[in-house]
Amino acid sequence: MSSLYLILCLVVTAAAQAAYFSQQPQDQVVVSGQSVTLPCVIVGYRGIVQWTKDGLALGGERDLPGWTRYSLMGDPLSGEHSLLIVSVELADDAVYECQATQAGLRSHRAKLTVLVPPPDPVVEGGPVVRLKAHTPHNLTCRASGAKPAAEITWYRDGEVMETAIYSKTLLEDGKREAAVSMLPIIPEDSDSGRTYTCRVLNPAAPAGRQTSVTINVQHPPSVTLSVQPQTVTEGAKVLFICSASANPEITGYRWSKGGVPISEANGDSLEVTVDYSYFTDPVSCEVSNSVGSTNVSTLVDVQFGPRLLSEPKPVTVDIGMDAAFTCAWTGNPPLTLAWTKHGSSVVLSNGNTLQLQAVTQEDAGTYTCKAIVPRIGVAERDVTLTVNGPPIITADATQHAIKHSKGKLECRVGSSPPPDKIVWTFGDMSLSSGSSGRYSVQTVASSHGVLSTLVLAETLAQDFQMRYNCTAWNRFGTGTALVTLKEQEALPMLLIVGGAVGGGCVLLICVITLVSLCCRHTGKGKRCTRLSKSDIRVQIVHSDHNATRGNDDEEDVKEPMAPNSSESPGTSRTEHSDLLEEEDDERSDIKDPTNGYYNVRSHDERHIRSSGFSEYVPNSRPVYTPSQLPSPSPVYGQQGTQPRVYDFSHRYATTTVGRTSYEQQQTAQQQAAQPASIYPTDPLYSGSAYLPATYGRAFTSYVKPASYEKVDAYDQSDQASKVSSSSRFSYASSQVSSQQSDYGRPSQRMQTHV
Repeated sequence: MSSLYLILCLVVTAAAQAAYFSQQPQDQVVVSGQSVTLPCVIVGYRGIVQWTKDGLALGGERDLPGWTRYSLMGDPLSGEHSLLIVSVELADDAVYECQATQAGLRSHRAKLTVLVPPPDPVVEGGPVVRLKAHTPHNLTCRASGAKPAAEITWYRDGEVMETAIYSKTLLEDGKREAAVSMLPIIPEDSDSGRTYTCRVLNPAAPAGRQTSVTINVQHPPSVTLSVQPQTVTEGAKVLFICSASANPEITGYRWSKGGVPISEANGDSLEVTVDYSYFTDPVSCEVSNSVGSTNVSTLVDVQFGPRLLSEPKPVTVDIGMDAAFTCAWTGNPPLTLAWTKHGSSVVLSNGNTLQLQAVTQEDAGTYTCKAIVPRIGVAERDVTLTVNGPPIITADATQHAIKHSKGKLECRVGSSPPPDKIVWTFGDMSLSSGSSGRYSVQTVASSHGVLSTLVLAETLAQDFQMRYNCTAWNRFGTGTALVTLKEQEALPMLLIVGGAVGGGCVLLICVITLVSLCCRHTGKGKRCTRLSKSDIRVQIVHSDHNATRGNDDEEDVKEPMAPNSSESPGTSRTEHSDLLEEEDDERSDIKDPTNGYYNVRSHDERHIRSSGFSEYVPNSRPVYTPSQLPSPSPVYGQQGTQPRVYDFSHRYATTTVGRTSYEQQQTAQQQAAQPASIYPTDPLYSGSAYLPATYGRAFTSYVKPASYEKVDAYDQSDQASKVSSSSRFSYASSQVSSQQSDYGRPSQRMQTHV
């Protein structure tokens, strides 16, 4: 037996030395779906050859029944036993080995790796991803079932995004993996319409695959609330405009003020009349769509006067303690506060709080909190500080009473708290209330304090010799005031009656004076009355030089008959040719050289009244024609036949104040009383008979003719008078008329009565 065993070993050893692998399978990587060949060539072997897959024998037949995609390739006689796998699948991923079982040969183990390309990536929410603006979101791209796991890259509009988060997971088969990439973004309104691309690749798909999505950024309304105008005063109208844009479209508007909805407003604008509350209570506009809503608020810059927010409260403190007042105002533009005390303009504080430290009784009173809004208004509130302290007594040091009549003395206690007791002390008496003999005490409380009155039923002499002490007590102390009573003498009844009568007389005189002034004022008002020719009368008086004239000193006085005329008497006498107008209905019984404009009368006496001037009616005088004129008087006869010139320039040119008619008449009377043997002053041109005023229109010279012409000269005078009357207040025409009417006719004087 041992010899047989030895022989067998020698045979096997010889055979083994003859067979060997000329080609062995190697590790390979193949993409799923492709075909792969694992080589196996054994030299010098004619036995059975089989392949194992992960240690599992595939069989010794060439066609490998049961493995439809597997087969042995090559010439077996040549020792070729390669394994062909068609359409490799992931299940083909294994370790393969070629064995020559009879020769006891095994090849190297070959690892066949099957690669699985990733499918097209999937982006969640694609192809249009709807996002909410300003809300963070992760774009997610998945690549599942790849071997190895796919690599994922994000692009935004072709630009690589480096912020993606990558992860992979091994699938249940233990060979494939799922890859996930998340790209975090915060979409803006401007991102709407952008394209995001997810690209995946692995060794099985080096070119990669990609999927793109478009994002649609939806957002709640973007709202802008404006006010027109922004700055207004109370009572003005303003317009609120709510401008909004949204994706998707707007579904509604909602208005409110201070959180309270305004039901009547539902559009994109609101017009209101504002008051001060719009400065503190905002107006809101809320716009909605399917994504959400946006609320925007605004205040209006309303300018208004001070508004009290916190009322100051009265304070009562004890003397020596601190006191504080607080008041709060609002206003626009910003206001200024000022604390003052009544009776003083000193500003104590400019803040909302007024602090008073260690108050005294002098600090008690009313304080004012004043708010000032520039250019708008001012408002204030008063508050009272009451300081508890000892009584403060106010009383006149000297008080008066009439002897043997009722008298009284008063003192006022004005401190806080009210006095517990008030006592009057005088002489050896003390009285706080009630009465004692002639004395009684009356106490009256008011808002200004307590008034205590000591009443004396009848004052006697000794009452005026004593000093009276008014003393008050409260829990803080005492207060005292000293009063003396002084005797007051009673006025006699006769003096009272006389004073009353005198006052009545003074009142009556004042009334009469007032009435007189009013009447005078009324009279002056009438001086501006325009005179018509019916109000003016002129007398032309012939100078009578014959024997019938009794007194050679007789003068005619021009008397104003219109006292209410605006012209002075001097003006009436010298400017009559400027004032007169033609009067057709004036009656005259002589030849009137003025054609009725003047009433020509002769007179030989004057009527003078002490109370003023009035119109007089002279006696009738004969009127002479030039042929009937008497011979000149001796006074004129001495001058011969030459004309006589009377120069009055020294009399009228420089006189500043005219003499009154009354003075002229007195002078005329004095001249009439002189003896006839003395040459009298010409009555026609005496110094007192005519114009005393400084009027430039007064006559300064007169030439008396030596002889008279015929009556025809009157025609020229008539024409001159008409010319004078045609121009009102014409000095030139008046002067011509005067010159023409004086020559060639008897000496005459014209007197104007108004």
